[in-house]
Amino acid sequence: MTSDMHDKELDALKADIASLREAVAALAVGLKSPSGTSTGEAHAEGAHDARHVGPDQGDESHGIWTDLLHGLGVSRIHGEKVIRGLASEVERYPLVSIIAAFGLGFVVASLWYRGSRQ
Repeated sequence: MTSDMHDKELDALKADIASLREAVAALAVGLKSPSGTSTGEAHAEGAHDARHVGPDQGDESHGIWTDLLHGLGVSRIHGEKVIRGLASEVERYPLVSIIAAFGLGFVVASLWYRGSRQ
């Protein structure tokens, strides 16, 4: 009877691993999407990918994966906006940007050096 129990647990583990592989593949597809994808398109792609998570996980899983993929899409778009804003500020004030980068590097290096001496 213990052998049957172990076989059932092993089969359940294999099914979980398969569903995790599908979920990771869905996330990879969402992250590899071109930067021109709008939030609505990323949300629609996430909804499509979330339907294929697993037959035994139901609607709760669908909502979680859709929300996660939507959040990743929104975060990616926000990050791109921040990077574009920083790039325009560096172009507008190059000398200040160089001084700020040097100062930040100096602070990080001094903290790192103090941490290694202790």
